[in-house]
Amino acid sequence: MLDAYAARSCPVKTYNAFDPFVEQPSVPDDESLRESFQGGRAYRELVLDHLAANPDAVDLRECDPAARQSQTLAALAAGASVVVAPKLPADREGGRSGQPDALVRDDGAPDEAPGYWPLKVKPYRVTEKETGSTQLLGSVADSIARRSPTPGLRFRSYREGVLLELAHHWRMLEALGYATHTPWACVVGQSRNPDSKPRGTWLLLSNKFIRTFSRTAGYKLRSPLERYDHEFRFRLHVAESAIQHTPDDDAPPVVRPIRVKECEWCPWWQVCLPRMDRDDLSLRISKAPLDVRELQTLAGLGIHTVPQLAEADIDAILPAYLPQTTHRDRSEQRLRQAARRARMLAKNVSLERISTEPIAVPRATVEVDLDIETNDDGLVYLWGALVSAPGESPRYVAFSRFEALRNSDEVRLAEEFAEWLCALHDEHPDLLVYHYSDYETVHLRQLSQRSRNPALKEAVTLIPDHFVDLFRYTRDNFVGVDGLGLKVVATEGAGFHWRDEEPGGLASIAWFTQAISDPDPAVREAARIRVMQYNEDDVRATLALREWFDHIDADA
Repeated sequence: MLDAYAARSCPVKTYNAFDPFVEQPSVPDDESLRESFQGGRAYRELVLDHLAANPDAVDLRECDPAARQSQTLAALAAGASVVVAPKLPADREGGRSGQPDALVRDDGAPDEAPGYWPLKVKPYRVTEKETGSTQLLGSVADSIARRSPTPGLRFRSYREGVLLELAHHWRMLEALGYATHTPWACVVGQSRNPDSKPRGTWLLLSNKFIRTFSRTAGYKLRSPLERYDHEFRFRLHVAESAIQHTPDDDAPPVVRPIRVKECEWCPWWQVCLPRMDRDDLSLRISKAPLDVRELQTLAGLGIHTVPQLAEADIDAILPAYLPQTTHRDRSEQRLRQAARRARMLAKNVSLERISTEPIAVPRATVEVDLDIETNDDGLVYLWGALVSAPGESPRYVAFSRFEALRNSDEVRLAEEFAEWLCALHDEHPDLLVYHYSDYETVHLRQLSQRSRNPALKEAVTLIPDHFVDLFRYTRDNFVGVDGLGLKVVATEGAGFHWRDEEPGGLASIAWFTQAISDPDPAVREAARIRVMQYNEDDVRATLALREWFDHIDADA
């Protein structure tokens, strides 16, 4: 029996779950539980409250678990408009188990018995804007069956997983005899506006709008039901193969572990990892990694590990490789990039120059290195600058707000920074401001649109001629095994080291939260100092980076 997540999940998980000789993990393999911990539990309960407010709805959340299945069947037989938190009987012939979040009645034609549509609640947005689109229907959760067109929106294609879950529940309804003739299904995703009423997005599971690829058929549009049936049949095959596994079976398993993003939270990871070569491509190449199909194609060519790819003749394997990887844009470039990284790993080289011309970063008499920090709402609470001038040691200047920020606080802080920067520019007209990627300039432009402050407007006019993005110079001249983030390049190339043992943008968000909310004043102050030192090290790192660029050019 496979649940609704099986068709959308790694098939190796299915194999492990049914292999009688594999020890079950101590943490249950429950993807719905992970979604709850990601903030989905509270939102799900909110939506279910709205669904339970529908006329003639039956809410089974407080029902005795042992009686929930019988209560579900009774609600369906009575023609409830909505059944909240139902439990469907297992489809033993089809090998399916699982529970949708709700079932919504479709009254259908007058001479037909009512059928039901499955509904799932997800803690993320499932739609995006598309001019002219008329493909979607929507409804508010309080009147969930009252559907109407939602023009200008389309379903987010990368949210395919929830469609496979809904198709799974549709097949269960079909086996039970409560599926309608037309396979509609509903997903209630979160809105950008937290104060808006939950809305359902309705999709026809028989519509062919999922773009798939196979080696035999190439690109093809398939419906969610077709996609689900294909994936589910394969998982059943994997489960049956695992059940038949014996200790003396020398045949390789039907699936082998490949490291994917899902492994980060999968309880089976500690089972899979020992089975993999320590030089497996999916383990070692983490930046711009090859996807599962690309890795499987290489495996079919006898290339599984970093040393094998490092030694491979790429030109020789391309005729066999490219026809099987046309699902990816720039497939050849991706393979060559992976091969370069494999050669670097084989030589134990972290950063490699790919250019011969001077890097030639522009310099000025007075220079400013700039870095910002944002909180978990994306609001800028710190503008950090390092000022370098002739005859002086570099001087760190910071504009910060260590408090619970409002939008107006963020704007005012940006205005303070802009007033300081413009005054410095007035004094030194050739001033240059260095940053790494466009994070700082994007925020500066966005904040200027929310302010009438003339200095903030003027600071934006300085961007084209006085701001220098060091990432562009790095990207054009280097390739890194672990990418080209500032931490990687400044450490491996310029030899710079941060004072903090675990520097990083995500860590700084946690430090800021601690700095403004911890009940212990000493802890708050220590966290504030940690953030300030981290930011100062970031701007000192960009100074070290361009000085290293100059040193490379001088040596050349």
